[in-house]
Amino acid sequence: MANQEKSLIQMYVSKLLSNQIDYLDSQLVGIQQGGSDEFIHHTRVMSRRMRATIEVFSSYLPKKKAKIWLFHLRNLTRSLTKIRDLDVQIIFLENMISKIENQHFIQGVSRVLLRKKQKRDSYNTLANRTVEEFMIAKTNSEIHEFVQANHFQDETFYPTQKLSEIAITHIEEGMKNCFSYAPFITNPDNIKQLHNLRIAFKNLRYSVELFQDIYPSLTQFLDIMKQFQDELGKIHDCDVWLVDLARFGVKELKKIEAFYGQTGPYNFIKPGLDYLIAEIQLTRNDTYNIFIQHWNEQFQRQFWTRLREQFVQFPAFELIDEQKLELIIPD
Repeated sequence: MANQEKSLIQMYVSKLLSNQIDYLDSQLVGIQQGGSDEFIHHTRVMSRRMRATIEVFSSYLPKKKAKIWLFHLRNLTRSLTKIRDLDVQIIFLENMISKIENQHFIQGVSRVLLRKKQKRDSYNTLANRTVEEFMIAKTNSEIHEFVQANHFQDETFYPTQKLSEIAITHIEEGMKNCFSYAPFITNPDNIKQLHNLRIAFKNLRYSVELFQDIYPSLTQFLDIMKQFQDELGKIHDCDVWLVDLARFGVKELKKIEAFYGQTGPYNFIKPGLDYLIAEIQLTRNDTYNIFIQHWNEQFQRQFWTRLREQFVQFPAFELIDEQKLELIIPD
């Protein structure tokens, strides 16, 4: 029975990885062919989803290969994130410049845009080099081999107790992780904790996505998790910008002094930098208030309680110690 259950779970993992690796392959081809920047974004996101799948089901994958797959997928994510972050910042600055009415601010914002584009140009070969290194590692071909060896069969598959136990364990763990940061959300200055909460929401969402095929009622919660993740992501982007701009001001001042022998020309770009910082700070404040409003609304609607209630439909629910499922929801 144990071997049969293991085979059924491996069959389910095969179905997940099959969809993921096929999509990843198509995006990697897009990068290699010089397609739009969205190929980089989609590759980065899918590499994260695949990492979540491998981490959750590591016990049902080739042990040594799974660790290597995670290593190469993590490198893929990390390298492409550098590029994607710059692309997003460049788009943000271009949009801002197009809307600035006071010409006094344009020179400073344009200087920031120039430096971002210069840095992005230095990454021009990074995307193709990253994809090439990933392909050489044969991670995708090895995952395809696992998928073929454990082909999903609709007529013989059914959710086992162990599979539902895995679902309950990881979703409950994700919920507890989210709530470990709940005491910190009332203070907008808790930058690190708000960022960690964003990551916790992302991981919880990925865990829920892994089991929505067999427990469709979970799907109704994904949009709300995504909303929390997006709002916290926007707050984090603002925090990164504010630190980045503070450093930028210092570096640019030194460059100007080295080139001109004085700091006077810095005054031409300073108004634009101050404007940019003020706009980003305002965006952060507004986004934080929206997040708190949504958090309170969903708490009143018993979002967390309703999510946890979905466990009742899982075959393994009655077999799991209730004490292990205690989710402390703060007032």
